[in-house]
Amino acid sequence: MARDGEERSGASFLLLGGALLSMAIVGAGFMLDKWSTEARIGAVRQHVAEDLRLVRSSIESRIANDLAAANHLADMIAADPNISTTSLTSMAKNLVSRASHIDSVVFRPGERPGNTPVIKMLGDHTLLLDVPVLLEPEEDKRYWGSVVLSMNTAKTVEASGVADHAIITPTPHLENEHLAFSIREMRGDGPGRLLFGSAEITRDDPVTERIDVPGDSWELLAAPIGGWKATLENRLPARLGIIAAVIAMIVPVIVTLTLLRERNRNIARLKAREEALFEVTQRLNLAMETSNIGIWELEEKSGQIYWDERAAALHGCAASAVDRQDRLDDWYGALHPEDRETIELRIFASISAIGKQTWDMQYRIVLADGTVRHLRSVGAHSISASGVDRQIGIVFDITADAMFTETLRVAKETSEIKNAELELALDELSMREHQLIELSQKLDLALASYNCGIWEGDPVSTTAIWDERMHQLYNVPNRNRPVTRHEWLSALHPDDRQTAQLAANRAINASTAVNTIQRILLPNNELRYVRSVGQVHVGKDGRKKIVGIAFDVTADAKIAEELRTAKTEADARNIELELAKNRIEFNALHDPLTSLANRRKLDMELEELTRQGSKQRTRFSILHLDLDRFKEINDTLGHAAGDAMLVHASRVLNRTVSRGDLVARIGGDEFVILAKRQTSPQELAKLSETIIREMCKPIDFEGFSCRCGVSIGIAQSSGLFPDAGKVLINADIALYQAKEKGRNRFEFFTPDLQANIFARKRMADEILAGLDHDEFTVWYQPQFAADSMELTGAEALVRWRHPVHGILPSNEFLKVAEELNVLARIDQLVLETALKDQMRWTALDLRLPRISVNVSSRRLHDENLVAQLEGLSITPGSICFELVESIFLDESDDVTTSNIERIKALGIDIEIDDFGTGHTSIVSLLRLKPKRLKIDRQLVMPIVTSPQERALVRSIIEIARSLGVETVAEGVESHEHAALLRQLGCDFLQGYAFAKPLPFENFTRFAQDLPRRKAS
Repeated sequence: MARDGEERSGASFLLLGGALLSMAIVGAGFMLDKWSTEARIGAVRQHVAEDLRLVRSSIESRIANDLAAANHLADMIAADPNISTTSLTSMAKNLVSRASHIDSVVFRPGERPGNTPVIKMLGDHTLLLDVPVLLEPEEDKRYWGSVVLSMNTAKTVEASGVADHAIITPTPHLENEHLAFSIREMRGDGPGRLLFGSAEITRDDPVTERIDVPGDSWELLAAPIGGWKATLENRLPARLGIIAAVIAMIVPVIVTLTLLRERNRNIARLKAREEALFEVTQRLNLAMETSNIGIWELEEKSGQIYWDERAAALHGCAASAVDRQDRLDDWYGALHPEDRETIELRIFASISAIGKQTWDMQYRIVLADGTVRHLRSVGAHSISASGVDRQIGIVFDITADAMFTETLRVAKETSEIKNAELELALDELSMREHQLIELSQKLDLALASYNCGIWEGDPVSTTAIWDERMHQLYNVPNRNRPVTRHEWLSALHPDDRQTAQLAANRAINASTAVNTIQRILLPNNELRYVRSVGQVHVGKDGRKKIVGIAFDVTADAKIAEELRTAKTEADARNIELELAKNRIEFNALHDPLTSLANRRKLDMELEELTRQGSKQRTRFSILHLDLDRFKEINDTLGHAAGDAMLVHASRVLNRTVSRGDLVARIGGDEFVILAKRQTSPQELAKLSETIIREMCKPIDFEGFSCRCGVSIGIAQSSGLFPDAGKVLINADIALYQAKEKGRNRFEFFTPDLQANIFARKRMADEILAGLDHDEFTVWYQPQFAADSMELTGAEALVRWRHPVHGILPSNEFLKVAEELNVLARIDQLVLETALKDQMRWTALDLRLPRISVNVSSRRLHDENLVAQLEGLSITPGSICFELVESIFLDESDDVTTSNIERIKALGIDIEIDDFGTGHTSIVSLLRLKPKRLKIDRQLVMPIVTSPQERALVRSIIEIARSLGVETVAEGVESHEHAALLRQLGCDFLQGYAFAKPLPFENFTRFAQDLPRRKAS
């Protein structure tokens, strides 16, 4: 019944599918007819649109002609504003007679809104064309009036060439088709009033066209009379063709459905048979699966073996990838190596046997994880439907049975082994008994030789059984009975009784060993030391006892006491040595004056930071401090005051620096702060400001107020593996920068600072090399008398012939040379070169009255200066020494004053250079009595434009003149400067207005050509 229901369901499904397919075909026919109709209507709309464009062109042409006629009348009036009424009437009648659709022409004088033509609707059948008449006198326009044409709407349309009553005659491409035609106004808010035709046309989805007329817009509407469907021809033949096509498609579908229905019945019968077969197979598979039995098949001729999935799984192999896959190699691969040869022989004997014997054998296989599985394979001979001899059978797991059999076999063997072991154990027990007796005798002999006593204590009765040696050790008479606790404790030293009793109780309660040393007070008041060692023992009756031995350790105790005393003395000496070592290490790593860390301690900390930085990312900062004016305190108040200032500085640093940071004194007045933590520039700046502020506070030393500033250089670690030593160098560079900028401040290290230091270091090396290679030369800038412009002298200026950068002026290297302490050497070189060049000019018959040579402050303080000058051949008055004003002549020391006086005694004039920018006072001028003052170029250059600077220069010249001192103006850049300085009374002039500094050869040519240039 279920199969009949399925057949009926399948048939119903086919009928439903056929019906849906037929409906789809019919629907497609209707859609095809609809599409054909829409395409035809679309073609008709296209033709109507083309006709409507022709109508629009005709109407626009008609309105343009009427507008031209009206404009002509307006132009006639504009040309003759005083034209007579008769002439106007005549022109109007002429126009009406020529255009039948124009009912009248009216002339309206006066202004009207707008100056462009306008077409308006008047009533339902009249159009008004209003054209303005403009008069143009000279500039502005004015209106004369307007010309108004009144036109009949229908006649206007007819005059445009459209058929009478808006019926358009058939066109060649639309036979028997007529159009309904209408015109209406167009407004911004929607369709306007109907001008021509019927409003019914808007219901038929008309084709529209826009007409732009003067002052308005119209919309043309057109549609076939009777609607768009009325234009279609007879569609019956086409529709009959569609119906025939639909029937032609439906008939094969019905035939096909009938055949499919019969086919489905046959398929249902086959399916029923398959289901019955499947059910039997499923039952068999379920039984095989439950018992985990696999099926195999062996073709005797080819020797191929086939497995099902269970057989493959039992052999530890994957299921066959394809049907009838040969698994002989897999079988041999899975067999236990010891079973392969036996199984091969059994297979060969079974296949080759006469009468085809049955197959029954057991074998082992080795799984992938190394475990062994026991299988039993049973089969029988059969012949397939194709006549092929084969063996078919089953295979199943018998591992559990094999293991059980193996267990029984092993148990039997084990039982036999245990019986043999028991006999051996009895023999060994007898032998050990004899050994125990012998060992007991030896033990007793050993205890007697070492005077050891044996004891056994009973914690319940608090008594103990002692042997004879125990009584002797404790000096207790042997009464042949157990010793009581009171007797035992009475034999001990009073100080040891409680300790011994506590040790015994603790051993009993905790079941631990007893190991004590007790002192025995002998009758002669000597002490005997006895060590008692025992262990808790539980007897067969469950009672606890303590069994042990005791022996005399008096000699060991005395030795231990002596060793203890020696150890105590050694420990005391070690403590003293440790303290001494700590003091030595502290003194070695700390400054004795300030108790701060010293340079060695700092180096150790820096090395440790560098090692840590190579393993992990570390951040730290270094502040390098140097006390300002510390040398003045030492020189004026003595070293005790300097030490007090250093102690004060250490206290300030200890107060301000955070705990954990290192403060070290690394030199006379140099300190270093090592912040071994992450710090921001703001924190370091705040710390530096605090230190500077605290250090500026004065301290009292023996009634004197002492204070000094501090310059600080700051550097922070950077990069992945910072080098602490380099960071300290960077801090030193920053400290140098702080001192350069005026001291008593702090500066952070930057790469630019390092670059500057490297540049200065490179320049310093190059200066030293330049001195060795005679790269320094002397150039000369001439000086002239202000009144006569005669050459009166020259200033010797050092120049450096740099091998890379060429000629360098002195301002680019003198500062570095001063730091190198080679200025004296350069001054000596310039002086010697000037004297040689002066002799060469004398040989060339060139007279140069004097040469000015700059002398540095350090050279002026040299005690050997005069001796060096006396060794030179200097003509009195031929050489002048220029002293910089900033040498502090007011406070010059005795050496400087003596050298100046002795220099003047050698006939060398003294000039004050850069006067007006330094510290020279009138008193120092009176004391020094220089020959000349050189007014600095900063004062000379602005005198042309600045009256204040001019007055200042005048005052300097007048002061010098009153003191009998000549004046030299340097930096004279123009002849206007020279004229002003001459008027102010200056004696000598020097500057670019006359010549730049020149080498010897160029200066010689300049001096030789000077008379010729003056004459020219």
